[in-house]
Amino acid sequence: MQLVPLLTFRNTLSAVQSIGETPFGHRITYIIGDGSFEGERLRGRILPGGGDWLNRGSGGLARLDVRKTFKTDDEALIHVSYTGLYKFSDGVTARLASGQDCQFGDTLFLAQIQFETSHARYAWLNETLAIGEGRETQAGVEYRVCAVQ
Repeated sequence: MQLVPLLTFRNTLSAVQSIGETPFGHRITYIIGDGSFEGERLRGRILPGGGDWLNRGSGGLARLDVRKTFKTDDEALIHVSYTGLYKFSDGVTARLASGQDCQFGDTLFLAQIQFETSHARYAWLNETLAIGEGRETQAGVEYRVCAVQ
């Protein structure tokens, strides 16, 4: 297998809904704001309204469950979904509180990403499995994504 750079994306968060402690962990829903993506074969914007239905377990380890919509510059819609792992970190919290962006690798923030579209130009994405590494910024989140080939 090889990892081939695919795209970078970033988006804001428009709201945080802390559901609280449930029998399955601490549930938090992050509502996706607007954003953008760019890569060698596609670029465009992220439409607001998706979400991350995060479940935080013991030790600060959380499972990501994200859905969002990409809209390419030529008007194609792409459903993007990913699961992954995120580790809450005092260092990340402090960095963000001091007005700084975090860097890739500051904490565990990894995702397995899949795409779904009906647009013929981007049909290749339906057969693409990707992985991404995320980081938190003052504006929201940023991911660098590679296709697995």
